Amino acid sequence: MRVQRQLSKIRRLRSRMIDVPLQQVEQARRRLATEDVDVLLLGDSSTLCWSLRDTDRTLLPAMLGQRLGNVVTLAGPGFGSSIYAEATRLLTAMDRRPKAVVFTLALRTTTATHIVADPITGYHRSLAAMAKVPGAHRRIRYVGRGGSFATDEERDAFLAQPVESRWNGARTIGWYRQQLVGTGLPPWPIELEKLRFDYFYGEQLHADDPRLDSLTSLGRRLEEYGVPTVGVWTRPPMQRGEMHFPGEFEAHVRSHKVLQDEALARGCADLGPMLDIDLEDEDFEDSFNATEHFAHSGRVKVADAIAEAVRAR
Repeated sequence: MRVQRQLSKIRRLRSRMIDVPLQQVEQARRRLATEDVDVLLLGDSSTLCWSLRDTDRTLLPAMLGQRLGNVVTLAGPGFGSSIYAEATRLLTAMDRRPKAVVFTLALRTTTATHIVADPITGYHRSLAAMAKVPGAHRRIRYVGRGGSFATDEERDAFLAQPVESRWNGARTIGWYRQQLVGTGLPPWPIELEKLRFDYFYGEQLHADDPRLDSLTSLGRRLEEYGVPTVGVWTRPPMQRGEMHFPGEFEAHVRSHKVLQDEALARGCADLGPMLDIDLEDEDFEDSFNATEHFAHSGRVKVADAIAEAVRAR
């Protein structure tokens, strides 16, 4: 128990001291400066995860490396269009470019209140720190800047954030988390699992939502970067969602993808819609938990589709 407490303390200190997005940009800068890079992968947590069922735990970046060559990855949990846009802006200052850019995007990392308003997964301090850096033309300092942590006041404000759900109406983040946090590993009671799908995907997104602007900024930054780009929709476990909300779930999340493809196109008309890769429930790490993380079979399908799209671009 004492060891666990010490490890937790170290992790918290590290989160305060080291800004992960800036660290990732610096690591990418070093490799782009010294290597011939085939693909720059901007990744959400789907690029970092495997399933307990997997006998082969090769992650998506390595799979892309097997198919496309030298891959430089800039990825983290909750990474979305705001982080990608700032990272691309910084890397544009370099003369050297990869041959292609791939970005994976779980749409809720860009538009869902439970992620973007969270003081940790919203990366507010990181984005403020990144905005102060003119470019990656030289070494980027990432210690003592930004960081990922929450004060008590920030956490209280986050829990009080209102959410308008398609299925549960007007609620707060705190209302959801009071029921979902501390429930242990799945399988859960079916009502609890359904609530988790609602928490992740039920929020209503409208065409005039200002959170879509970060996608337009990302499209503009990618256009300025000037290399062929492939965007990938990190889709949710669609079949399991339809089981909970028959005839509604898939149409609901796809309507959000349409809005976000349109927002990207406002910044870069040449980009086209994000790839929509057909996946079954068994292709996910665990479809019960509603998360867009893939098992080995899913990662293979995603890697194959990305490789084909990159070659076509």
